Amino acid sequence: MLEDLFPKIEENRIRLRKRGYALAAEHYPPTGQAAQWYADVIQCVPRSGQLVAKQLARLCGDDSRVTVPWRSLADAVGVRDSAGRERAYTERGVQVLVESGWLTVETIGVKRGAKTTFSLKPGDRATEWLGWIDADDWLDDVA
Repeated sequence: MLEDLFPKIEENRIRLRKRGYALAAEHYPPTGQAAQWYADVIQCVPRSGQLVAKQLARLCGDDSRVTVPWRSLADAVGVRDSAGRERAYTERGVQVLVESGWLTVETIGVKRGAKTTFSLKPGDRATEWLGWIDADDWLDDVA
């Protein structure tokens, strides 16, 4: 069984030698089905939502659901709000994704025993997030 891991270990060793430092999994881009979801999301939500979406997509991989504790998700996102709280920043990012329809959150249990499942959904492509301008409205306002 260990012999099966040797090629992967050697590949990681070569990458580490080229870079000179270890690269955490949080910095790898999303792959699989969730990568396509992420490509759409980053165009439609603000920065906090984008950072949370990247980590959720990375964790989902080829699936559209992932169960992860809030604290682990906040650690993966790794950004603090103005008050220095990682979890609050992550919760705001998740809230943005939920409000725009890109994500559903289901929590079972309470406190330490709680299990939170995040499900990726096709969301709302609202023009205010995309920064698109309706040319007809703009021209009417100018005239």
